[in-house]
Formats: sequence, C-alpha cells, structure tokens
Amino acid sequence: MRVHGPLPATTSRAASPLRLTAAHALDLPGHSPLAADPDLRTFTADLSRPYGVRLDEDALTGARGQSYATLARHAIDALTGPTRPVDLLLMVYATPDVRPGQAVALHLAESCPGEPLAFAICDEGAGAAFSALRIADAYARTGGARRALLIAVEQADLHHRPHRPARLPGRHSVAALLWESADGTGRALLAADSRSNIQDGHVADTLKELTADLPERTLLLLGPGLAGTEPPGGQETRTARATSPYTGGWAALGAALTDPALAGRPLALVDREPETGRIDLAHWAAAEPGRHLTAADPARHRAVAEPDR
Repeated sequence: MRVHGPLPATTSRAASPLRLTAAHALDLPGHSPLAADPDLRTFTADLSRPYGVRLDEDALTGARGQSYATLARHAIDALTGPTRPVDLLLMVYATPDVRPGQAVALHLAESCPGEPLAFAICDEGAGAAFSALRIADAYARTGGARRALLIAVEQADLHHRPHRPARLPGRHSVAALLWESADGTGRALLAADSRSNIQDGHVADTLKELTADLPERTLLLLGPGLAGTEPPGGQETRTARATSPYTGGWAALGAALTDPALAGRPLALVDREPETGRIDLAHWAAAEPGRHLTAADPARHRAVAEPDR
C-alpha cells in the first residue's frame, strides 16, 4: 500500500501510551564494502535509465556510500537487548541505500530482539520520521506495540545525478528513539501536527500558528529544513545540524532528552521538507522529577555536537 501526504494529526485528546525513554545518535565515518559491489552500478543504471538520469561516476568508482543495515544495527545494539525486546521497528530514510535491492527493515527485524513487525518509510523527506511517530502511536493505542524503535538513517552519497537540486547529507548518520509503555519513565507524546504545501513566504506564520499553544518553558528544536528561518517568538530555540537533513532534528532531540538541565521542561521538534513545503511539529511532556533519561554511553551523542566539517 502506498499513501501520499502526511498522516492525520495526533491531537492531545490523550497522551500517547508510549513514552520516549532512550535515544542514540551516531556519525559513521568511512564507506561500506557494499559500495564497491559492481551490482550497485548495474542496479542504479537500470533504475535511472528510463528517466534519462546519468550515473555519478565519482561516487561509483570511488566506492563511496554507507549501508543502512550497518547504521541501523548500531542503534539496535545500543537501545535494545534480550530484556528490552521490540514489538515495532520503523526505519525512515530519504537517500537510497548502497544495497537498494534489500528490504532493510525486514532484514533487521530478523536479528532485532523481539523479532518485531518492521517496515520502512521513504519518499517523504524530513516528514518521514514524523509519519513513523504517528504510526507508532496508533499501534500503541490499539495495544499492538508496547515498545517501538524508530530509526532514521542517511548516507551522504548518491550514485546517480539528481534531475534537480537535492538536499544531500554531509555524512553518514543514524538517529534512533526508543518508545515504551513505561510506568512514568520517559516523556509522553502530547501531540503531533502537520501542514502541507507551505510556500516560503508563509513559513514564519505557519510556525507561529503551530507553536502558539506549546506549554510554557518548552524548548523548541528547529530541524535542518528550517535553517536560516526566523524562529517564532515565545520559546527558547535550538537549531539542529543543517548538514544532516534527515537525522539532524532527531539527533538534537536525543541530545536534549539526555540533558539533566532540561528534564523539567517540555520539548518540541519542528521541521520542514523544502521540496514539498510540508511542516511537522511534535511535542513531549517534561520528564517526571528524578526520572529523566540518561545516556549509558557519554560518547553516544558526541558526534551530534561536533562542528560541521
């Protein structure tokens, strides 16, 4: 089944039964051995030929690119285990994988603790992770998911020449969030909202509309698609790394989740997909006193804070 456009908004009729309990973000240097597989050239050529799109010889001959399975496994190893099995795995991406013929989400489900229901969302740009968030919430409300893992991946190399300018990541990255039906631990999703086809001249007004009802002291995280946009007034804001268009906002959210200084404050993330004009916002309640997230590995978010190279 293929669905176009954002899913219906999740309103605050009741907080989601899933709570955001853990996060992991990583930049992975180097390239996958799969980028040197001659089948990548053949597969890419077959897909691009009907559209008159040329191959990117520099990326192909240089064997550049990273495997989404490799990136996602880092998140699975960090956030799950035998005592933390997963019921639902959602993987989101925008740029093609170096192994485009593999259904990566299904492949990962076989080795992920819990052998979860798994699927991938693509072709929505920056909006894909927000759609995945709404899907996880819907499953949780029916009792179909007690624990869900959302994994956003991006790799920096495209093996064909895009027919129009495209936002490409500056590095290979993964950002993942674990949601659980927990007893007060973590943060409850309060609402998720979306607007479609917002032209450049209306972005500022739309941001003001979407953020007007955020709770006091909310920290508003501006995703990479809003780089250079004037922040709406009324909230403290932080801007995600612009060179990670599909993982940067979620990595910034993960870093905020593990900051003890922010435990008592609500969090919100807003991002825009420039190609479609879609703007999404989600916001979470403050953590209960003494129950904020802590990073098991201090290096987990180190890559997020590095300056752009």
